Amino acid sequence: MELLNTSISYNIDGAGNTSSVIAGIRGEVEGRLTITANITIYPADLAEGTTFDDLSKKQLFALASKKLPAVLTKLSYSNYQFFVQNDVPVRVTAYSDISETGTYVTLNSTLDQSDFKDKSIGSIGYEDVKAAVKTILNQEFPAS
Repeated sequence: MELLNTSISYNIDGAGNTSSVIAGIRGEVEGRLTITANITIYPADLAEGTTFDDLSKKQLFALASKKLPAVLTKLSYSNYQFFVQNDVPVRVTAYSDISETGTYVTLNSTLDQSDFKDKSIGSIGYEDVKAAVKTILNQEFPAS
């Protein structure tokens, strides 16, 4: 998945120093998955001796992108909805999100029968949807 930088926002403390940076990220697997995220980078995320002012937009985006896969493992699934054609479920869209201090992510995924090998799409449940989305995310963000 290609990730795009949609924004960089600097948080400045009372002394005029950059205390954190929020990077906006968007990624898409066409027709399957869309991720929109704001990931906060903290001083602890920087190499020793480095300040935010030492880093370019590309470097800050790289740091935020590196944090994204770990955040995606914590998603909460708020809703899923079936799309039916001729009284037969043909796909399901799952909506998931996470909101932690400094991290906000939404993920929308569209799944079809090919995502559920052992079950009919009409008989899937919450855990099946979570497992299918996890499989796609593991393909897009393989463990390093």
